[in-house]
Amino acid sequence: MKLIYKAFLLLTIVFFAGCEDFLTVLPDSSYSEAGGYKTQSDFEQSIAGVYAAQQSMYQSNVNGALYLWFMRTDEMNVVTPQATPGYLGGIERFIDDANNGTHAGNYSSYYRIINRCNVILDKIDAVTFTDEATKKYIKGEALAFRAYSYWMLGWEFGGVPLIKKVTTVDETKTIARSTQQETFTAAAEDFTSAIALLPAVKWTGKNAGRITKYSAMGIQARMYMFQKDYAKAKPLLEGIISSGLYNMEADYKNCFSESKENGVERLWEIQFMGGQLGEGQQFTTGLMPDGALNINQPFNGFSSVPMVTADMASAYETGDLRKDISIVTNIKWNGVVDTKNYFIRKFHYADVNTPKVANDWGVNLPVLRYTDVKLMYAEVLNETAYSATGEAMTILNTVRTRAGLVALTATQIPDQAAFRKAIIQERRVEFAFEGVRWMDMIRWGIAMDVMNKKLADPIQDGGTFRMKAHQTLFPIPFDELNRYQDDKVLWQNPGY
Repeated sequence: MKLIYKAFLLLTIVFFAGCEDFLTVLPDSSYSEAGGYKTQSDFEQSIAGVYAAQQSMYQSNVNGALYLWFMRTDEMNVVTPQATPGYLGGIERFIDDANNGTHAGNYSSYYRIINRCNVILDKIDAVTFTDEATKKYIKGEALAFRAYSYWMLGWEFGGVPLIKKVTTVDETKTIARSTQQETFTAAAEDFTSAIALLPAVKWTGKNAGRITKYSAMGIQARMYMFQKDYAKAKPLLEGIISSGLYNMEADYKNCFSESKENGVERLWEIQFMGGQLGEGQQFTTGLMPDGALNINQPFNGFSSVPMVTADMASAYETGDLRKDISIVTNIKWNGVVDTKNYFIRKFHYADVNTPKVANDWGVNLPVLRYTDVKLMYAEVLNETAYSATGEAMTILNTVRTRAGLVALTATQIPDQAAFRKAIIQERRVEFAFEGVRWMDMIRWGIAMDVMNKKLADPIQDGGTFRMKAHQTLFPIPFDELNRYQDDKVLWQNPGY
């Protein structure tokens, strides 16, 4: 799949020229309705453009999707002292508003993916493929990506306009915003259709990294977990587990090592390739401060980087192997060894191609790991029927054992509430900085309590900021509201 990104890079630039604004439904290029979408190759190239659109969301440091999600949590402090206060427009302080550029980029990126999928889905049935299995697969991929985008828009922004076919600009402006539940329902329909079309395999070789039936099932299950619909999440998670295609890596570090990419632990990850081929990412560079050269990073980091909170660093139990794999202190930067602060180490395991420049990291970034599938399943089992000696406890302890921790007992976890608390703790340290903590806190209903405890700490800009109830949703970007200019079609979330 990494080679596909490389091979179609130039074509994608031309093919999707003019699509930065999601209202631009067709590219202003020679590759248009009249000249394109006639052969199997046309659709193979266009689905590569969908993958590239998701890749671009993770590639950067400052406005990258992972930055947005973990800066909103108790995982990360304000940035290094020399940075300008109000990082990412104040997202970490909950003073962000509709003019925030990170939110605007995030919102439009999902619609960019949706637009590219709509073009494929509108045209693919009318084209004869040399290989019908490929046609079925590409259609499934487009449905899965559209489902993923509506699910992400739904939990981040609430209900959004549901655009499920190619439309003109004027037509788009008449499509009113749906409710959050309607947005999730639309995503569920697409996920279900995609799952019926996608292959039940784990790709290797040239197709490694392409999404499959199980990738889509895992993200649909995550959506149902967010809605507390455990009955719908359960069979999806069971289907992944019973496939026998996935397993937990024996070594936690291998969940992030470049040499283990697309391995048994990975269901869906963003593909990157080092070696100065133009397909690397710079997200990892932005995790280390300027002058830090001693964490498999032979060049300077950035002047503004996030720091791990002391609370996050202390969340790991004594002996938890995940701590030193995930975070690091005693970094020497600007000529001084910093013995106080922690930084993210988790995405520095470039053991195939050591990056030569800041944007040359070939380390993939996670969307969904198998351990997440297992812990979601343990949570489902607990929420439906707690058992002190059941499979949920076995899963929890398997995760802990890999981390070098002792197994928990029924005496320590005597009931459903205690198990729920254990799951919250385990997910916090297992998936630190992977972009799931903010989503988890919202669905558990603990976001305000957790974040206001963090923000009350004097180290957080004097302890003066607070999260409000409406801030479980992001604001609808001003640019999007301005495009519609009709508050009966698209309106702002309450509180902004």
